[in-house]
Amino acid sequence: MTEQLNLTEVMTEVQNFITADGQIIPAQRDFYRALREKMNNHTGLFTEPEMEIILLDARAEVLELTDDDYDGIYNLIMSRFGLNKRLEEEARQREEFVLNERLRKEAELAARAKAIENSRKIAEAKAKAESALKIQIEEEERLVEEARQRILAEEAVKRQAEEEARLEEEARLQAEEIAKIEEQARMKAEENARIQAEHEERLKAEEDAKLKAEEEARRSADAEKVRLEEEKIRLEEEEKLRAITEAHQKMVEEAIRISDAERLAEEAKINEEIEQARIIAEQAKKVEEEAARRQREADEKLAQEQARIAQQDADRKLADEQARIAKEAAELAAKEASENAHSKTIPDLPPTED
Repeated sequence: MTEQLNLTEVMTEVQNFITADGQIIPAQRDFYRALREKMNNHTGLFTEPEMEIILLDARAEVLELTDDDYDGIYNLIMSRFGLNKRLEEEARQREEFVLNERLRKEAELAARAKAIENSRKIAEAKAKAESALKIQIEEEERLVEEARQRILAEEAVKRQAEEEARLEEEARLQAEEIAKIEEQARMKAEENARIQAEHEERLKAEEDAKLKAEEEARRSADAEKVRLEEEKIRLEEEEKLRAITEAHQKMVEEAIRISDAERLAEEAKINEEIEQARIIAEQAKKVEEEAARRQREADEKLAQEQARIAQQDADRKLADEQARIAKEAAELAAKEASENAHSKTIPDLPPTED
């Protein structure tokens, strides 16, 4: 019959080994706990081959345990099995089985290490990709913002150019109107000068006629009577002409006065339109500045709201993670309490020395 041990014997041997020098190395403590858990979960007998497999499984979970410590624990437990009673064939089969199992465990360890390394590389690649994507998104957002600002600037320049062209056109029309008014004034002045020259010429002709009539009056009384009659008629005509001349002169002066008033009124109207255009431009500038200020405030509020939402998400995830950890810790404590209530008697380790 194959010799076997019980759980208490094995764990007592292991505890005596790791506490032999008065202190417990963390790797030894982890190995002790892993071995205890596997032996608690083991459903078969604690025979020598099965103990070797259990020891290998615990060793695979605690890679920090040195080979010397493992060999010491292994030899200590194996010495309890009465090695002198084993047959040579059983030893060979056991060694072959253990070797195959060791190779399998080593292959599993290598596969696990490779999987961990692959996971790390995938995580690093994912982090790099996310970082590159974030940089790309930020760059695209910056380019879009620059394009928007450039379009706004171009529109502002276009509006300013249109406004300047409109003002220049108004100034040109105003200059043409002024030139037209000046031309009309010049023509009226020439007309007045022509009328004045004609008047002076008529006066000179009248004076010549008067002298001639006086000369003729001295020559003949009859001619004097005729002259006096003619003079009366001439004076009447002259009075009419003078009245007509004065009326025409007044009309010309009134026309000049009205033209000057219209010109001044037109200039005042143009100056008022220029002033209104300047006020409208200033108001438009203020409206654009106010719109830009409101846009900046809206962008700042949006950024603050996004930061607040991100912080809330982070706080919520942290709270969920803490709740999950607390739940798992409670479940683990309940499980350990239940296992301790129904488990075999296993000696506890002494407290860890700082």
